[in-house]
Amino acid sequence: GNVMANFVLNTQRTFKQPVPIVVHDEDGNEVKGGFSAVFKILPNDELKAVMAENDDTRLIDLVLVEVSGIEVPGKDGQMLTGDELLNAVKNDPAANVAMIAAYQGAIAKKNQLKT
Repeated sequence: GNVMANFVLNTQRTFKQPVPIVVHDEDGNEVKGGFSAVFKILPNDELKAVMAENDDTRLIDLVLVEVSGIEVPGKDGQMLTGDELLNAVKNDPAANVAMIAAYQGAIAKKNQLKT
């Protein structure tokens, strides 16, 4: 007979999300750009806990897996890679806000039930 296989729920799933970003140069002009971020889907209890703390910075610490399509020069002028790149992007206020918005927007969209 035709045995239905159980659906396997991967609770460690991640998703790649475009992150539009706007920064201002020293003359106050808007510079628009974008990069890609890979985020972890946080379990609801963890997400609720972070939201309750109202600490968006910690949220990004928990969910950000990797970034691509963005370059950050280090102090020596060499482009950062790996964890150093991640930390630099997380520490930048504009990038941080952009990633939080992209993550929350994506999660809201992904979890809407189709009617």
